[in-house]
Amino acid sequence: MNKRTKRLPVLIVSMLLSAVILIWFISALGATQNAADGRALSAVKQNVEDAVTMCYAIEGAYPESLSYLKDNYAVTYDADRYIVHYEAAGANIRPTVTVIERGSDS
Repeated sequence: MNKRTKRLPVLIVSMLLSAVILIWFISALGATQNAADGRALSAVKQNVEDAVTMCYAIEGAYPESLSYLKDNYAVTYDADRYIVHYEAAGANIRPTVTVIERGSDS
């Protein structure tokens, strides 16, 4: 019984240390996922911006709509995940592109 009581503090410290390591690992995974989501959002915006620039360089005017870019400049994105707002102001004024990630139910 004396040996058991000596092992108890070691067991408790080991369990607490394991719990701390597990919590740290889970939070690190969450931070990694958030960083990946941010990069994906930036990639969608950059894809649209690059297509706008390419269209202006080839055609001499900015595209009138996002659908024109989808049809002619291979702009693709997950519409279930992102909202892309494209606002054209004129043929020689660069359009405004805003990308927002849709809220998730998870």
